Formats: sequence, structure tokens, C-alpha cells
Amino acid sequence: MKKISIFFIILLTSNYVQSLEIIWDLVFDAKYNLAHIPMNIEDEKILLTFDTGAKEALYLPIDLINKIPNKSEQSKKIRYIDLSGNIIESRSYIIENLCINSFNFKKVSVAEYKYWGFNYLNDDTDVNKENKGLDNPVIGLGLFKDYVLTINYPESKITISDYEDISNDLDEKWISAPFQVNSEGLVINMSDGIKNYNMILDSAATTSILKEQSLSPKTTIINNDGSDDKFVSINFNNIINDNIEAVILDSIPDEFQSDGIVGHDFLSKNIVKIDFKNKRLWVRLYEIK
Repeated sequence: MKKISIFFIILLTSNYVQSLEIIWDLVFDAKYNLAHIPMNIEDEKILLTFDTGAKEALYLPIDLINKIPNKSEQSKKIRYIDLSGNIIESRSYIIENLCINSFNFKKVSVAEYKYWGFNYLNDDTDVNKENKGLDNPVIGLGLFKDYVLTINYPESKITISDYEDISNDLDEKWISAPFQVNSEGLVINMSDGIKNYNMILDSAATTSILKEQSLSPKTTIINNDGSDDKFVSINFNNIINDNIEAVILDSIPDEFQSDGIVGHDFLSKNIVKIDFKNKRLWVRLYEIK
């Protein structure tokens, strides 16, 4: 009888650990529709931009990094390039244990925050002038590497869970596909019906973009208003009514190897689950309740 009781307790404990789930609210700014997450780090309240196009876990001001204990600085700086062609180098650290919003993360990769960004508008526009002044620390993809991350832009939240395998809990409305993470971010496959494209899922991109040199000669080009802007209609795994129009750009640096970026326009109409343990992405078209 005692052995059965002990087994039952262990089973309950195991199930509890696997079903760990926390929800963080997203706050969208009125001007650019960028998603931000209010954070409490080392008793300091800070608003971080949610950016799945950023590979490290956190990009923080150096004065905040200096307040965090149990960290070790890495011998090599991290180096990355934005879509404007700017090369950025930052000091990087590994934090053994970091409490964020009352949740403990282990082995957290943190980089010194330095501004990066891209705006495809002309340099003399008011929007671009204002955008150059934005300076928000970032929460990146690396923070969620051991979890299942659910991005729910329509309901302004993300969910972090510790399920071993979510596939059995999802109905037929969820469409699955593999993904990979490379030096540029999380890569998913999108299609225009003629050609497939390797696209970076970037929650901090206000619009989706596609490299002109990646297009098929047979791809249908959209130019609705007669302006210089041209678009391509693409979707994920042929989900019905899920097409988005990606802006075609011919000025993306050669160092950017992917075909383009999928941003807010895709996330605003879908719920996306990223299962890092099993390397599967699940997408469901959001249904208004």
C-alpha cells in the first residue's frame, strides 16, 4: 500500500512539472504596433520589445546587466547584421539563474543592448526620423529555448509552457510544420503558390518583406495603388484565408541569406505555437469569438 501511494505522489508531481504554464501580457504601441512585455528584472521594472528575430534571450542596457549577480562574461562578442547592413557587436553574458516576472530561467544568454533596426520608408519621412530615436531593450528567441512558446497577438499575450509533446492536445485546425533556427533566427517555410521561401519569423517586424532576387519569374506581383511599392501574396502551408502581402525589396544586404521576414501581419491573424523541444511549429487561423 505504501509503495502504491509513493508511486501516485511521484506521478502527480511529474504531471505537475510537465504542465507548467505562465502567461505574459503584450502591450502594443500605438504608432508601430510593436509588441512589448512589462518585465520585472532584479526588482527593476522595464518594458522590453518582444522580438523573435533576435536570437539571444535578452538584450539589456549595460547598467542593468551590471546589477545582475551570478553571471559570466563570454570571451567573444556576439556579432549580428540588421537589414540596413549595419554590423553590431555587443558584449555577451551567461546568467546562471535569472528571475523574470517571478519565474526562474536558467543559463540565460544576455547581450548588451545596442540599437538596431530597419525601415524601408524614404529617409526624409517623418516616420523614419522618429523611428531612429526608438531605443527599447529586447526579449529574444533564446529565452524560450526549453519551452513551448504560444504567440497570441489577437488576444495580446504569450504563453510559456513546459509540455513534453503538445501534438496530442491540438485539434485538426492546427497546421504543423518543422522549423530550424540559424544565425538569422527562426526559419519557417512560406509559399506564393509558385515557389517556397525560407522566411524569418520576426515578431518585431511591422510588415513582412521578401527579397526581390528570391522571386520566381512566374510569381504574381501585386501593385494595387500604382505606387512604387510592390507586393507578393504568400501563406503558410496553404492555410485557407491566411494570405499576407509581403513587400518586395531589392535593397536587402547580401549577408542576409534568408528569403525574407514574416512579421506582425502574419501574427495578427494567427495563433502560433513554437515547440522548441520537438522542433515543430503549429499555426491556427484565429477565430473571433
